[in-house]
Amino acid sequence: MERRLELARRLALVLAGALVGLHFAPLGFMPLDQSICFDGGWRILCGQVPMRDYVAPNGFPVHALQALFFGVFGVSWLAYCLHAAVINGLAVGLVDRLLDLLGLDRTWSSVFALCTAFVFTPPFGVPYMDTHAFFFSLAALVCAVSAARAENATVRRLAAFATGPLLAAAYLSKQIPSVLFLPPVLLLALWAREERLVMLKRVLASLALTAVALVALGFALGVDWELVRLHWLELPSEEGARRLQFVPSLGDLAKRFAETRTELGLHGPTAAFLVALVLTALPFGIGRLYPRDAQRLVWPRAALGATLALAGLLFIAWTSNQKAIGVPLVFAAAGCTAAAFQALSRQQGGLGRRRLALALFVPVPLLATVCAFDARTFGREIDVTRKVNDLKFDAELAERSRPELPEKLSFLRWSVPKLVQYSPTDLAALVEYLKAREGGLFLVGDCSPLYALSGKVPTLPALWFHPGLTFPSTADERFAAFEERLLKNLEREDVRTIVIEPRVWIGDVPAQKLITLERFPRVKALVDARLAGERQFGAFRVLELSPR
Repeated sequence: MERRLELARRLALVLAGALVGLHFAPLGFMPLDQSICFDGGWRILCGQVPMRDYVAPNGFPVHALQALFFGVFGVSWLAYCLHAAVINGLAVGLVDRLLDLLGLDRTWSSVFALCTAFVFTPPFGVPYMDTHAFFFSLAALVCAVSAARAENATVRRLAAFATGPLLAAAYLSKQIPSVLFLPPVLLLALWAREERLVMLKRVLASLALTAVALVALGFALGVDWELVRLHWLELPSEEGARRLQFVPSLGDLAKRFAETRTELGLHGPTAAFLVALVLTALPFGIGRLYPRDAQRLVWPRAALGATLALAGLLFIAWTSNQKAIGVPLVFAAAGCTAAAFQALSRQQGGLGRRRLALALFVPVPLLATVCAFDARTFGREIDVTRKVNDLKFDAELAERSRPELPEKLSFLRWSVPKLVQYSPTDLAALVEYLKAREGGLFLVGDCSPLYALSGKVPTLPALWFHPGLTFPSTADERFAAFEERLLKNLEREDVRTIVIEPRVWIGDVPAQKLITLERFPRVKALVDARLAGERQFGAFRVLELSPR
């Protein structure tokens, strides 16, 4: 009965997390970012293989999962949002499991887990590379702790071998933050109840076997390893070097920490992070208060809490993403700190010392209460407004627009950034027109769900437009080979329609990275030679080509 009640409690947490994720997922539409994984899932459903038929710097596990959701639930925005909701629910369950393994009372682990439901997928809404990287990294950490602390030997063995595939899935989803989680996973193996070196060898063997399996899978799928070298290693490394021009100092991290707390209002996790740093940095001080056995209980929990918080801070410092995307594990970090404090306060003996500890550190119930209020505020000020997607969600506009949307987007609640110059009516009319057109489609723009909505096979070899990252810049000598692949795709799909989306932008300087047909000289020449007509759907410009 106790096991059944525990299973019911955790399933209730997962369900609650999924419902929270599904509530926020359909709010607003940001064509640039929110189209990426939708198109990735559609490409795989069409039979395209990453790094053979299309290229991207990351996100492949997200695309595969989205293809699965499309296959089961149909190609729609609802299936897209369901994917995000499931990930959100599972993240809640993983946080609860992690804190349970660390010995935190289930009442408080439930609170920290439910708080996580508001900061994991809801800030962005739909599936995204960064969120999945955090998710698979969290799963790897939970497996590492299970490998070290679980009572059942079979569970410890299976958990150790699961860390490799999970870390690989995290890395393939997004390189940063995934690389930040490899050291703690390896160190957690040394926290094993017994056979520490055996546990570490299992984790390392899991990583090696996963690498071999991925290479074998690549050969089986016909992956082009030259494309892997260029588009998964060279271009992302060059873009990363431009972004990672500095190693953040303690001062930089402290400044970013203060900015993040101010912008997001995370007072509970802030206090927990500071406590975790104290408990991690002063183990000898703890030893003076308590025996060394207590120190061994407290330090790993506090260090894990500090690590989770620091991973988010480094992600924010090293990427150009909104800060709210970098905090999916702040309440998990606070829960680890609560577990450390609980272990500290429950030691036997030295009553005066325990009272001193209670005076120095925030009690668990108070920390959990503050975190609950923070999660509520985060949901109201970040999730509901859809601030992360550079828009301000308008509920009235969303309600008015619902009947105008294409059928497969009916679950979407329409609000868009100011730079988006088309309406749901324009989008619906364009989709119907594309469905009726013979031949293939080439989209010069961000709204790549147009391919799926019209039933067309995507023709751009890159998953999205980002010169210098997803494909070489026009002035780059490597661009010629990319454009050649694009021309072959246009010919293979018998492209007769080119849609040009207005105001396509990347980064803070739209004029410098504006995507136009002129960026592809040979494609522009082909269009000039075969142009047979032109239409306009709102701000969408449509070029009709004559048959070959």
